[in-house]
Amino acid sequence: MARSTNPYRPGFNAAPPAFVGRERLLGAVREALAVAALDGRTPRPIIITGTRGVGKTVALGEAASVAAVEHGWPTVHVEVRPGRDFTPLLTERLHAARHVLEHTTVDDRRHPVITGGKLGASALGVGAEVEVHLERHGSGPVDPLEAALGGTMRVAMEEGSGLVITIDEVQYAARAELAGFTAILQERMAENWPVVVCVAGLPSIREPRRVVTYLERGEWHELGLLSRDETEQALTEPAVDAGRPMEPDAARELATASGGYPYAVQLYGHHAWRASSGADRIALDHALAAGEAARRELEEGLYVARWNDASEREREYLVAVARLIVGTGQATGGAVAAELGKASTEVSYLRDRLLKKGTLYSEGSRLSFITPGMAAWVAGL
Repeated sequence: MARSTNPYRPGFNAAPPAFVGRERLLGAVREALAVAALDGRTPRPIIITGTRGVGKTVALGEAASVAAVEHGWPTVHVEVRPGRDFTPLLTERLHAARHVLEHTTVDDRRHPVITGGKLGASALGVGAEVEVHLERHGSGPVDPLEAALGGTMRVAMEEGSGLVITIDEVQYAARAELAGFTAILQERMAENWPVVVCVAGLPSIREPRRVVTYLERGEWHELGLLSRDETEQALTEPAVDAGRPMEPDAARELATASGGYPYAVQLYGHHAWRASSGADRIALDHALAAGEAARRELEEGLYVARWNDASEREREYLVAVARLIVGTGQATGGAVAAELGKASTEVSYLRDRLLKKGTLYSEGSRLSFITPGMAAWVAGL
C-alpha cells in the first residue's frame, strides 16, 4: 500500500492544516501590526483565552506567521513554566532578536519564531549560524529586561522593522513578574515602539486578582468550540488538499462526533484518514470506524486526565451533570443543584471551578462537557 501523509494533526500545540473559525482574531493581529508598522503607534496587547485544546498556542503561531510573511518581522516566543520566572528567558531571546534585526535584510527575517539562543540558516542565510549570548552591561538601566527590550526596539526602529512578542501559558506567570514586564511597555508607550504583544492563557487569567492593568486594557479574544460549518470545513479542506476528499455524510458524522472541539476534530479526522487507507475517498463507513478509535483514545487520555484533576466534590458535580445530559439531554446549574439536593448558591463555586478548568463549558444556562463523549463516560462510572 502506498504511503500517504495524514493531513490531520491531533496533538496539542500542533498547527491544524486548516486554521478555521479564527478570522476575527487574525483580523485583530493584522490590525495591530498595521498600527505598529504603518501608523507609528504601539497597539494594545492581544490576549487570547480559552480552555485547553481550542488552539491558543496555534493562534500565537499564526500571529508570528502573519508578522513574518506580511511585514518581515521576527517574533520572540516564551512559554511560561510553573514555578519559573519567564523574564530571564525573554531577555535572552530579545538579545537574539536584536542580533537578527542588526544583521539581516527584510527578506531574511521571514524566519521561524525565536525560541532559543541559537539562530540557524533560516534566520541568517544559507549555511549561517550564530550563537547569541546575553550581553553584559556595566552601566545603564538596572532592569536587564528593560535594557534588552529598549535596545531591541531602538534597532528595530533604525532598521524600519518591528517585533512581535508572544507569551504562552501566562496563567503560570507570577502576577508581580507579569506586572513588571507590562509596566515597561506602559512606561514606554510615548516612544511608539513598533512592537505587538500577544499573550495566551486559560480563562483564569481574567480573574481580578490575577489580571494586570496593562493587559486588562488590551484586546481580549476568547476561543471556544467551532461552529458546525467551521467544523466541517476543518475536516473537509485538508482531505481535499491531500487528495482524498471526504464525502458529505462522513463530514457530518465526524462533525457531530467531535462536537466542534478543535483537538477532537483533528483526532477524528486523523482516524478517518487511517480507516480510509487504500480508498480514494473518505466515506461514511470510514467515519464510523474512526469514531470508535477516537473515543477509545479520548477515554484513555482526556477523560481520565480531567477526571483525575477534579476534587471529590467536583466529581460529584460532574456525575450530576453527566446523568442529566444522558437522561434528559441537557443540564443547567439549577438542575444540577437539585440533582445534588443542594441550593444553587451552595454548589455554584463547583460550577465556576470546573468552567475555569475547562472540563465544562456553558452556553447560556446550559452546561456541557467540552470533551465530546465525556458525559456518557462519566455517567457510566
